[in-house]
Amino acid sequence: MYVPFDHPHRPVPSRRQTVAFSVIAVLCGVALSLLILEIALRFLPVSSVTGTMVVDQNNPIIRFTPNQLFTFSKGWQFAILNSGRINNYGFVNEQDYTRHDHRGPLIIIGDSYVEALMVPYQQTVQGRLAKLLENKRTVYSIGISGAQLAQYLAFAQYAWTEFHPQGMVVVIVGNDFDDSLTKYRTEPGFHHFQEDPANHDLKLVRIDYRPGLAKRLLRNSALVRYLWGTVGIGNIPSLLPPRAEHGVQYVGNTAAYATEDRLVDSRRVVDRFFSELPERVGLEKSQILFVIDAMRPQIYSDVDLSRAKGSYFDLMRKYFLEQAKRNGYEAIDMQPRFVFRNRQDGSRFEFAIDGHWNGLGHEEAADAVASSRMVAALLSSGDRSERRSVKAGTSASPPPSKILP
Repeated sequence: MYVPFDHPHRPVPSRRQTVAFSVIAVLCGVALSLLILEIALRFLPVSSVTGTMVVDQNNPIIRFTPNQLFTFSKGWQFAILNSGRINNYGFVNEQDYTRHDHRGPLIIIGDSYVEALMVPYQQTVQGRLAKLLENKRTVYSIGISGAQLAQYLAFAQYAWTEFHPQGMVVVIVGNDFDDSLTKYRTEPGFHHFQEDPANHDLKLVRIDYRPGLAKRLLRNSALVRYLWGTVGIGNIPSLLPPRAEHGVQYVGNTAAYATEDRLVDSRRVVDRFFSELPERVGLEKSQILFVIDAMRPQIYSDVDLSRAKGSYFDLMRKYFLEQAKRNGYEAIDMQPRFVFRNRQDGSRFEFAIDGHWNGLGHEEAADAVASSRMVAALLSSGDRSERRSVKAGTSASPPPSKILP
């Protein structure tokens, strides 16, 4: 029997039912909105999945899934947009690598500055040097975002045993020092220095990585990648520094304030790095070059640069340069080069919404490397060594080195 809606005997929903219906309606509305956003974003240049490989004893070096194309974007309006290729070894590079390349490649090692997802390959340090050294030397790059001095040590050993390079360039940036210690950071997939509780010695250790099911599912969502990678909501906590030094919060993309413990620990990392490098890499010291970043963005103003003096990166830059010289390595300080060009034409060497080197930053770094003593010696000896290698049909074998942890 039909009962009119306003009939006095029609059942009236309880308060609990009304609330439940309201919650369900809201959830359905949210779910529908998210679904529409997910579908819409799949038609936009959201950063793609690079798929970091499992890191364990069988694959001890962090890399991406090989042989794939990628899209990189940053800013809610896609202010930075780039695309490129991850090669056969799982590194961002337009060219494939050859094991034991008879030409003895030049290897560029670093973190996200060398990975350079946001810069077209032809504009990167490695891309520019590959063009410059075309038909003379191959140029390989090994860079992963999040790497630091401890990881550079593992990269260098891996590059030495895998490719037999004749030269190495290591790019040093602001967070490479304290981030190397498990005391300050433990990032799955990376190598870090861990202090032995018994003798307080620093030991290179690997933290294995295997993505869980939830992570694998989430990174396939365009909405999640847009919010996390393109918009960068995951970096919001890093915008709140623990303390400012002389009104400066960050210098060189790392916190400006340095406690005495942080400085002592960071210097120990540098010392350990230079101690272990000759044991893990069979190159002469003259075949290894370091490129040290400037205190950006403070370099663009004399006042800001003055305020940045005594900051953590200022102190660690100077210490690393001193130790490189003391240990017999060539090192290039990018700060004078960046300052000189900026005063000439107003150039800035990072993106407006991203602290990494832009194309101009990479250009200056590539020019600095190209004019180094290491590259000059590499080119002058290249033809003779290559002829000997081809004639013999073999390349020199590396000396025994430590096994990567």
